[in-house]
Amino acid sequence: MRSKKQIVEALAAHADSLVAGTTAAPPPVVLTAEEQAQVAPLMQLAVQLHRQMQPVHPSAAFVQSLGRELVANARQQVSFSRRLRRATLIGAAAVGSLLSIASVIGAIVFVVARRRTRAQMATA
Repeated sequence: MRSKKQIVEALAAHADSLVAGTTAAPPPVVLTAEEQAQVAPLMQLAVQLHRQMQPVHPSAAFVQSLGRELVANARQQVSFSRRLRRATLIGAAAVGSLLSIASVIGAIVFVVARRRTRAQMATA
């Protein structure tokens, strides 16, 4: 018996031929009699389903509604992305400002401490 992949390919070709409406075309994969006996019920079921089921097409109102919804969601995502970018930029600027202030305070503390140390060494 061949691999399952070949049987699957034969079933897929059968389904494709049903959808295309070309059931007279020979399948690209030829199955042995044993394999045909195994897959025959599946092929019969596929034919019955194909005959009974009608294609479904969405209504124009649904398509328009879905389009509006998708556009609205895309706009919300763009808006959120802009707000997030702006918040990140403001946050980074605030952190940079705090670091600048902290470094100035640190420099002042260093200079004052150094002067005190020198004053203490001079008096000692």
